[in-house]
Amino acid sequence: MTADTLDTAEKISRIFSIVAIPLVLGIGGWLLQRRLQDQSTRRDYVKLALTILQSKDVSKMPPEIREWAVDLLSENSPTKLNARAIEGLKSGSVTLPTFNFVSDGSLPDEMKQTLAAALQDFKRYLVNLGFSVPPGRVSVNVSPGSIVERGNNRGVAFWDPGTHSILVASAFASDRVAVLRQFSHALLAPAGKYPADYVAIKSGAASYFPCSFTHHPLLGDEASEEGKAILPPQDLRRRRPLSEIELEDWTSVQNDGSEIWGGVFWEIRQLLGQETGDRLIADTWRGLVPGSNKGEAYASFVNDFLTNAAAIDGGKYTGRIRAVFEGRGLRL
Repeated sequence: MTADTLDTAEKISRIFSIVAIPLVLGIGGWLLQRRLQDQSTRRDYVKLALTILQSKDVSKMPPEIREWAVDLLSENSPTKLNARAIEGLKSGSVTLPTFNFVSDGSLPDEMKQTLAAALQDFKRYLVNLGFSVPPGRVSVNVSPGSIVERGNNRGVAFWDPGTHSILVASAFASDRVAVLRQFSHALLAPAGKYPADYVAIKSGAASYFPCSFTHHPLLGDEASEEGKAILPPQDLRRRRPLSEIELEDWTSVQNDGSEIWGGVFWEIRQLLGQETGDRLIADTWRGLVPGSNKGEAYASFVNDFLTNAAAIDGGKYTGRIRAVFEGRGLRL
């Protein structure tokens, strides 16, 4: 082979590389993107199938849809469903659990069933209010005593995002509102540090929504006597002024914020009714952007609240809603 032939072959090889490399990268990228899209679509369909098979109201779901959901779930499961499980799920005699209880043994089966039903209905209630509820099963972990601890967290109950769990001390496990509150608290804002006044409103909303859902304006009144001794029940019907929330004291922000702001919302619920009041509170909260300085959240929230209220029945309630806030000590 002559030098000219080798030179020509080298040039052809370079040209081929210049053309082929982008082509290979493009095809590879397209295949990878296509695979990721397929995985995302498959995951969304599995979530939909789980939602269908977790529904306890079989009458609202056509049999063919349940059959489709079972086939889809079985096909995408690493361990295939056996014939008995498939038959039960398709007929509706079996539903997939949405909540898993890990108990110290102090929670009776009847109470577990009551809480599971309440949590399932509460999730649906929050979705109807426009909140984004993460899919998947929630665990309720009941620990002995009146305090539960996990890492740096210590309290009567709290949400653990790492395990998608509600952790609750057994002294408070029988109080539906206390358990539901942890779930609502987790949905109101992503994890992070916020100004104290913003957190106070959030604490009130976290208490209000389960109280409104259960039509029960008390928090902690169904706890054990041991639980009530360390955390006295809160009553959203008490008309305490907002000045009683000590923004320099984190305990006051959480506890007083819960009862006082929760009480503001309960008062508005009594004025507007549950459906309209809940919707107004939920929409205004989602629109609230936490400022960087303490003291901005109250004014911003209330101004937005009054603006949103003006759209209800031609603004007929705006003056009375303003009076609710002013009655709690806010100057508007």
